[in-house]
Amino acid sequence: MNRTAPIAELAAKEGHFWGDESVAYFDAAESIMGQAWSQIIGPFIDDLRYDTALDLASGHGRNAYRLGAKAKLVYCVDINPENINFLKKRFNDEKKYIVLKNDGISIPFVSDGSVDLFYCFDSMVHFDLEIIYAYVKEAYRLVKLGGHAFIHCSNYTGNPGGDFRDNPHWRNFMSSDIFTHIAKKAGFAVAKTRTIAWGEVADLDSVFLLRKD
Repeated sequence: MNRTAPIAELAAKEGHFWGDESVAYFDAAESIMGQAWSQIIGPFIDDLRYDTALDLASGHGRNAYRLGAKAKLVYCVDINPENINFLKKRFNDEKKYIVLKNDGISIPFVSDGSVDLFYCFDSMVHFDLEIIYAYVKEAYRLVKLGGHAFIHCSNYTGNPGGDFRDNPHWRNFMSSDIFTHIAKKAGFAVAKTRTIAWGEVADLDSVFLLRKD
């Protein structure tokens, strides 16, 4: 049975929700990016050296912009064509940013072992489990030996098999234990992890720093 097409179709369906209709969300998220970086992201990656970073599900580029403060090259990858157009306009005059549209499950246009940091924050929390597994395997392929992946995922196990839009903060079915299993199956070592609250919901999310040894 060929599972690639159904997963890609699911990814395209989920990606549809994060285009121009989400402008208000992207603007609000960017306004609190400094807080997210200082409290959640920075403690995981500030001490890392990364010349090349890949920002998955880049949206309007708020994470990519921050990564560019250290990285010499940042791949901005997104499935939504509206976001791709926004990213190209935003980073039009900055050569370090490369904007690429993908199929929602793979990143074939980036070479094996060419990325120091694979990064995904505030996006994979909405992804279906099969899509997450596909991307973690891609991350392992892309990251250099000694490199890292920083991934923010859901820690919500209610409503199995249901629509993520029915869940708190649109979190999809995932847990820290399941993600740890996926990461290790892909070949990564878990360097650091913690659960975090999102809004009023305690331990709704997890953040992981994975290492490719």
